[in-house]
Amino acid sequence: MSEYFNTRHTLIAKIQDQHDDKSWEEFVAFYRPYIYTVVKSMSLPTQEIEDVSQAILLALWERLPSFKYEPQKCKFRTWMNGITFNIVSNAKRKDNSYQKRNSKYALDSGSQNPIEPEVNELMEREWKKHMTQLAIDNIRPSVSDRAMRCFEMFYQGSSVDEIVQALEI
Repeated sequence: MSEYFNTRHTLIAKIQDQHDDKSWEEFVAFYRPYIYTVVKSMSLPTQEIEDVSQAILLALWERLPSFKYEPQKCKFRTWMNGITFNIVSNAKRKDNSYQKRNSKYALDSGSQNPIEPEVNELMEREWKKHMTQLAIDNIRPSVSDRAMRCFEMFYQGSSVDEIVQALEI
């Protein structure tokens, strides 16, 4: 099962060429929803989520040509998550500085900075959700609506009895 959660090595190789627009578009289509969800989950102000997500994609694009993929040392996603974490942390620091200068109600910065293991858990959880949604979207056209609804109900935690009753199976 874990092989489904790994990045396609061929896509990594293709996007290291900054002139391969088609591969970059494929990369963005694949990773953008995941990056957006992670950024959103890291407690940034709503108005900054899109900008920070774009900044992460830009940073990835800039750093990819020099990225050396060594799967025995770390996953591509670990490298990408490190960049994501650093950019989100910087955005939060900037936001906290802004709030402190312009608000009588400055937030406790200790509660705003996630502890790294928690961030790693969040990123892993969001990655699995992202990959699951991609798989569901991929099989949806070849599965009946009833079978899809059955799977979705089960995935959301419904019992077999609840599914049987709801779908009149």
